[in-house]
Amino acid sequence: MAVLALFHHAGGSAAVFRRLIRLLPDHIRPVAIELPGRGRRWREPTLHTADEAVRDLTELLVREAGAETDLSIFGHSMGAYLGLGVAAALERRGGPRCRVLFASANLAPRLASPLFAEDEVPASDEEVLRRAARYGAMDAGSLRDPHIAARAVSLLRADFDICDSFVRTRSRTVTESRVVVCRGRQDAFGDEHTAPWQWSSVQPLTTLTFPGGHLYLESAGAEPLAAKIESVITEPARSRT
Repeated sequence: MAVLALFHHAGGSAAVFRRLIRLLPDHIRPVAIELPGRGRRWREPTLHTADEAVRDLTELLVREAGAETDLSIFGHSMGAYLGLGVAAALERRGGPRCRVLFASANLAPRLASPLFAEDEVPASDEEVLRRAARYGAMDAGSLRDPHIAARAVSLLRADFDICDSFVRTRSRTVTESRVVVCRGRQDAFGDEHTAPWQWSSVQPLTTLTFPGGHLYLESAGAEPLAAKIESVITEPARSRT
């Protein structure tokens, strides 16, 4: 059975994958892994660097999937960068190896710039939420509750730290995995933003588009996404030349 590891977006949790998981066929086992500070791991302290996050996700995935697994990774937004980091880390460990990295809803890491400068004073809560809202990833209604808003800001700060850390230290990571870019047609990222994902893999790049915006996998894009994931995972492995 093929295993599909699922890594969530900044400020998010494994809940973003609920609809996709329901649509996947029985021969693909989804493994949704959350960073500390949310979901089942809400009591754990949040992480703030890419090194910490990649190490955490790699160790959890190895325990969950085993060493001899037919493995692919689907990383959404921040999760795309962490998926790249985990795929490369697994190659260094010697297994399990990621066959396909689905890099969803994020521009190529070598094009990315940090969201916040290292020497800036900490951003206000309003600025943190404003940055997140650019991608349509925040539920404005839920943020009216001050407790929910405070929790959202705390997670976003931690995850934005991870993203900025990745861009500064790991943007040139290269994997042997095949990279398949997935994006919503109404998202902010077009071909010019995603085509350079090719630099992150030794294999040819594939790009797939789906109806919807940044969170297309929660809306109209979920069904065609599940079908494409099945199609790609069941294809014979490609040559690395």
